[in-house]
Amino acid sequence: MLSAFINLMIGTLSQPRDAAAEILSIRPNRSVMWSALVLAVLLNTMVYQISLFASPPQVALPVIFSSPIIFAILIGSGLVLSIYSITYAGRFIGGRAVLDDVMALLIWLQFLRFAVQLAAFLLMPIIPGIAGLLILCATLYGMWLLLQFVDVAHGFENLLTSFFALILSGLGIVLGLAILLSLLGVQNMGLTPYV
Repeated sequence: MLSAFINLMIGTLSQPRDAAAEILSIRPNRSVMWSALVLAVLLNTMVYQISLFASPPQVALPVIFSSPIIFAILIGSGLVLSIYSITYAGRFIGGRAVLDDVMALLIWLQFLRFAVQLAAFLLMPIIPGIAGLLILCATLYGMWLLLQFVDVAHGFENLLTSFFALILSGLGIVLGLAILLSLLGVQNMGLTPYV
């Protein structure tokens, strides 16, 4: 199981389109994917909170970043919004992905994100500069992977169209998160509203 995970991780980094096709061929059922989504959110929240505990920030963070529960809700909501918005934004401009396709691909990217965060956390006490560089490179390369995954899922065969789908979905995500934060009461979480 671990070797398959590592092989898929290496394949994702070296041949993202082939890895995306392999993930889509697995076709796990929806209940397995929801469980994997929850696990990915919990793992990412856990490593983030441990890193805050190990290296406390110089200034106090807003509650949405310092509270594990609220942070997990925010990450999970953002992921779910991303799944729906990427699916339907792509379909709006002629893509063919179904919800399960996008869900499987984005959950896999979340597990990769967890692996990067864990590696950065382990490197931080030894070589802090390398850890920061790793996060930056992983963020930029993660955007490239997402673009490739969206292109494969929707069958665009055109990265510019996939980029446009991501722009449209980004607008949907921002709108959804704005609504969520207003429902949570952003003024009570240490953030200052702009209006």
